[in-house]
Amino acid sequence: MRANINYADKVVILGVDTTIKSDLNDEMLDAESIYIYKAIKKCNKEVQIITELVYSSNIDFLMPSTKSNNPDYKFTTLFAAGEVYISSIIDTLTC
Repeated sequence: MRANINYADKVVILGVDTTIKSDLNDEMLDAESIYIYKAIKKCNKEVQIITELVYSSNIDFLMPSTKSNNPDYKFTTLFAAGEVYISSIIDTLTC
């Protein structure tokens, strides 16, 4: 609320730094980004959010109440709209 998220037009949520050792399970690295995304959407449904995820499988947690039937993140509406950036996609572009 202190960031005036109710009046925001666009938001960028950066993921965790994967070079720092963490006691978290690998899949849990995106937990904070997912929580922030959900909290912002609850306050302001009209805001455009770009979220960085480490693991593409976590995109299902950002989707609305319906789960996607396709396990490939490239076919989700959030990825197609440019609202999700998956950090490992850079590795696939450079190969």
